[in-house]
Amino acid sequence: MNIRDIARLADVTPGTVSKVLNNYPDVGEATRQHVLKIIAENQYEPKGRGKKAEALPPRIGMVVESVYNPFYSEVEDSLSIHLHNAGYTLISFHDNFFAQNKREKFAELLTGFQPEKLNGLIYIGGNFEEVTPEEFSQLPCPTIFVNTMLPYPTGKLLYSSVQVSQFATAYAQMERLIGQGHRDICTIISSNIDTSVYSLRYRAYRAALSQNGLEKNLAAFLETDYQFDKAYGAVLAHFRAHPETTAVCSGMDIVVPAVLRALHDAGRIPGKDVNILSFDGLPALKYCIPSISTYEQPTQDIVRFVFHLIDGLINKTQNHQHITFQPLFKQRESC
Repeated sequence: MNIRDIARLADVTPGTVSKVLNNYPDVGEATRQHVLKIIAENQYEPKGRGKKAEALPPRIGMVVESVYNPFYSEVEDSLSIHLHNAGYTLISFHDNFFAQNKREKFAELLTGFQPEKLNGLIYIGGNFEEVTPEEFSQLPCPTIFVNTMLPYPTGKLLYSSVQVSQFATAYAQMERLIGQGHRDICTIISSNIDTSVYSLRYRAYRAALSQNGLEKNLAAFLETDYQFDKAYGAVLAHFRAHPETTAVCSGMDIVVPAVLRALHDAGRIPGKDVNILSFDGLPALKYCIPSISTYEQPTQDIVRFVFHLIDGLINKTQNHQHITFQPLFKQRESC
């Protein structure tokens, strides 16, 4: 009998059983007594139980860059539920210093997480393209990078990565607008110096416009830094100066509400005389007026895959792998 068997009999999670065994204070007294009763009835005693054996549940660290990113927040929230239910303790860290030198940031990662502290690590966002294989080999525990800019994998797999097809999807996004006959397109980006995966979208938009002979639209890239007020001001100014614009290609869903307000204040009607096509798939966009067409990242598929992979890596039932997910086009009223 093991901790998972006790959890099943007590109808609680393995994490709750572990907390009871280790006298965690955040378990209700009724639940604690119920679990202890099940343990006593089944004469369960953890291996090596005693002073020295009061080990904490296995711990997974999660680092999230770009704290303003709702997609990353949803991934973090869903993963935390999966990991808790499997008996893991999750330790979360947030880092928004995206302008920091990438190798310096990776060095901090190596010194900040030691093998005796964590059993696994999930890193969401960021850019480690400049990091060498020698540096990756120093990762102290099984590590999965999610939507992280990484060097092209060669040789032995030193880590796992789970990506979304950023460039190809963004290219298809712009091509869809061009295919609908739009020739004057305004493009919403984070920043032209962004080094995250959003920079791949930026490059794809430029490539699609150039390869379709629409280079004039390269001057209509509006930087927003993911901020509502900056997006609103940039879109309003653009449409007042360029009323011939008939489409908005947004590189992120988060600023779309500000885009809608700017179009309204510029006297334009989204979904009628201006089409909007976005990228990310945030649930809120279904409830805008008009509802927003977007390329939706398969969040829950990504979460389930990352959970099973980190669990398998820790328990040595899986090997490192690199996986890419494809977003799904959601056609709604705005396009």
